[in-house]
Amino acid sequence: MVVTRGCLPSVPLLLVSLLASLLVPLIGAPAAGLAGSLEGTATLKVAMPVPETALFEAQLQELGAADAPARLLGKARLKPAGVPPFRFRIPYVEGMVRPGHRYSVRAVISEVDRLLFTTDTVQPVFQGAAAPLRLELVPVGDAPLRGLTWLLAPAASQPVLPEAARQEVQLRLDPVSPTFSGSADCNRLQGSYRLEGDRLSFSAIDHTMLQCEPGVLADERRFLADLERVRRWRFVAHQFELLDDSGGVLLKFETRPLPSAPAASGGG
Repeated sequence: MVVTRGCLPSVPLLLVSLLASLLVPLIGAPAAGLAGSLEGTATLKVAMPVPETALFEAQLQELGAADAPARLLGKARLKPAGVPPFRFRIPYVEGMVRPGHRYSVRAVISEVDRLLFTTDTVQPVFQGAAAPLRLELVPVGDAPLRGLTWLLAPAASQPVLPEAARQEVQLRLDPVSPTFSGSADCNRLQGSYRLEGDRLSFSAIDHTMLQCEPGVLADERRFLADLERVRRWRFVAHQFELLDDSGGVLLKFETRPLPSAPAASGGG
């Protein structure tokens, strides 16, 4: 009985100690779950069009060692990406930001499995006064050139007339295979292309045999002759220029401007 009486008072003390140990992390939980956000804009370093189906994504990352993958803390997405500047807001949990660690924001524009544009410098965050981020994206090789429907300038900025005697001159380089398709003033066309750096040429050009007005067919023949002479390409502002061997401009293409994009949403 003496042993029993001596043990009974220790039971409440054990319960109190257990409850206290459970309450300590719970009291600190709300602070760790506070929501924060990073806002900013992203532009293209080189003025170029963005495919209509492209995705813009900005990611908040914790940087590790040189050979370690970055840890994702939050992201914002725009689909479709729209036109620059791309405005984004990245939500994150403040408790995930650890003192003494390095953090940055990276942005990319992609289409399906193709990376089109990316930031090429580290943009540090959480170092000093908070300010809206301003990012610049650069093209990844010639990736943005392929997959877009290009219109012979200045047709892209002019309305399409249903009663017009000719159709829009269009050109699209397939992003997967070295083939192209499009239309001349009268007929549809297709063929192969070779793209290496700033070198570009077209071959095996084939087209339908519709008969249009003589003036329209004459313009079409000139366009096809110029297309066969193409040897180089370059971007100037929002235009895609096709050049001959001596650097002379043969053809200029552009895309129709897209409507302004909405603000980017977090997550997703």
